[in-house]
Amino acid sequence: MNSRLLILGVLHRGDFHPYEIKRRLDAAMVECYIDVDVGTLYYAVRQLEKDGLISAVAQERVARGGVRTIYRITPEGRAEFRKGLHRQFEVEGPVSQTLYGALLFLHLADLAIVEKALRRRISRLDDLIAKLKPIREQLAPVISTGGEHLLGHLDKQRRLDRAWLKGLRADVAGRRIRDVPDPSALASARRSPAAD
Repeated sequence: MNSRLLILGVLHRGDFHPYEIKRRLDAAMVECYIDVDVGTLYYAVRQLEKDGLISAVAQERVARGGVRTIYRITPEGRAEFRKGLHRQFEVEGPVSQTLYGALLFLHLADLAIVEKALRRRISRLDDLIAKLKPIREQLAPVISTGGEHLLGHLDKQRRLDRAWLKGLRADVAGRRIRDVPDPSALASARRSPAAD
């Protein structure tokens, strides 16, 4: 998921300046699966404003004498976000690279669209798993140890992704999708050490 969609997703919660957008992404632990550096984020904010997907609504002074611009998502931005979010569920590739960011905003998606996309992804994985089995059997007598481990890992990863997608699809189909009731609680929970 690109930084533009992440920014638009965060702005669904309210009006924020880029530093607050970055802080909220950090609280959601986005850095565990997507690299969103500050420079990229600020550039994306400028482009989104230029494209009319967000608009500046206020400015506030900061302690060091600077000024922060606060942005709001526009109706065009909401429409663009929703299209992009739905497209993200169709993107080919490992779920860790294609879906993790989208899951932050699952509650904003049309669940019927998401469910259909997840069914297609599961079906594609079924096909890939089925195609890999004869390849492994054919190569078994001649493959190197490294190649054997590579194909074994590929098979396990596809099966793991398929099982995970089936669980996600079940929640989507059952309409068991909820939002974070208090996003600020994520940041405070992340800072406090886990209880032993």
